[in-house]
Amino acid sequence: MFLDLNKITKIIIEPSSWCNLHCPQCPRFDEHGFLDKNLNKGHLDFSSIEQNLQLSHLPNVRHIKIEGDYGDPAMHPDLLRFVAYFGELERVQIVTNGSIRSPNWFKELARYKNVDVDFSIDGLQDTNHIYRINADWQKIMDNAKAFINAGGNAIWKMIVFKHNQHQVEQARQISQDLGFTDFKIIYSDRNFYNSIWPVYIDGTYQYDLEISDDLKLATKAHIQANSVNNFESPTCKWVEQGKFYINYLGFLLPCCMTSGTTWKNTISDRLFRKILGNTDDISLVKHDVRTIALSDFYRYRLQDSFASIKTCHNICSKYCS
Repeated sequence: MFLDLNKITKIIIEPSSWCNLHCPQCPRFDEHGFLDKNLNKGHLDFSSIEQNLQLSHLPNVRHIKIEGDYGDPAMHPDLLRFVAYFGELERVQIVTNGSIRSPNWFKELARYKNVDVDFSIDGLQDTNHIYRINADWQKIMDNAKAFINAGGNAIWKMIVFKHNQHQVEQARQISQDLGFTDFKIIYSDRNFYNSIWPVYIDGTYQYDLEISDDLKLATKAHIQANSVNNFESPTCKWVEQGKFYINYLGFLLPCCMTSGTTWKNTISDRLFRKILGNTDDISLVKHDVRTIALSDFYRYRLQDSFASIKTCHNICSKYCS
């Protein structure tokens, strides 16, 4: 069986496509800063999770990660219901920009002792808004402090760019002073082959983002190592690692990178839907998790698509080959 529910240990859920920010590299927006016209702004129906993602059918799941590829989880009006539903699991991880909700809401969230919150804070007060456009710094700090002071386990996650690379150690120290239990850095690599990302909002140029000096070295090594691009039949890495993805429309997908293919309208996205067949077959709104695991898509269609470059979706060949 391609999708063996007994081997699933982690589920990643995108509960909403709503967000309060305008981060320039977010896939919500095109290269000129316009919201993707095909994006339906909405929330994952909690009742579909409650009815069709029965934990009794996923006996080895230990970790739920609630994040957003096209939105922020804290925008979902019923997010605490999701947290309560997974209350018996070892870990529920929430990733948010931190500038949504109130200190009282974060105090309530801290009551769930299996919850970690990754606050995505990309610099300090003078730099965080350069990428997290429209973020309210004071609100982020108030929410994080409320969560931590109520006993919550908070992680500071910082994306490093050229404009904030000098603040990494200062941000790390502030995170420790405030009581964050961990500080993680990642590097922006959305524009891996070009160090400059022009920032637009609704068609109007604002400024350039530039990748960090450390990433420039990594990028050069990456380009050299991948100068030859021969097709090799991929394997589905997420499924091999015991995890799958649920997007805000309720589709149970093999990974986060395939989420947009269920609603976007490029040639590549249409190819994935051709491989998929009937999208209803993988919908938790329509079916329970056992039925989806036995669908044609997971029984043979996805695996068969790996046979050649002509049938394989570019996401699969690029990331899992």
